Amino acid sequence: MYQDPETYYLAIDPGANGGWVYKGGATIISGKNSELEKLTINKATKVIVERVPPYVGKFIPSSAAFKLGYSYGWIVGRFANYKTHLVTPQVWQAYLDIGTKGDQTTTQWKNKLKDEAIKLFPNQRRITLATADAYLLLHYAIKNKLS
Repeated sequence: MYQDPETYYLAIDPGANGGWVYKGGATIISGKNSELEKLTINKATKVIVERVPPYVGKFIPSSAAFKLGYSYGWIVGRFANYKTHLVTPQVWQAYLDIGTKGDQTTTQWKNKLKDEAIKLFPNQRRITLATADAYLLLHYAIKNKLS
């Protein structure tokens, strides 16, 4: 499924500690968002970005919300010439049927997402807390044949 040489996807988690995964044909690579500026991708690539909410919560400092919004805007602008899908976490997480954060700590939830990404991409060695959401976004895009 992930080795299809005809599909090109770039999945991005725009969070402060987020990462990206690029599936270029049969090759999958990943990294931190700080590396996106130098990334070169095929023109046929579909870009999948986790959509960020306009309000991130009363417990999030406004400076953190600003950084998230800035990162999101930069990413969407950087890949404006590509077909782009904006997917909320609720949509891709519901598709994966992994539940919600609920009473888990952020660390517990992020580790659960990382474990799920490792199950879905057992041959990938660079699945980290930074790239796990992006891998799950990529899985969502492939399974739903986003075009």
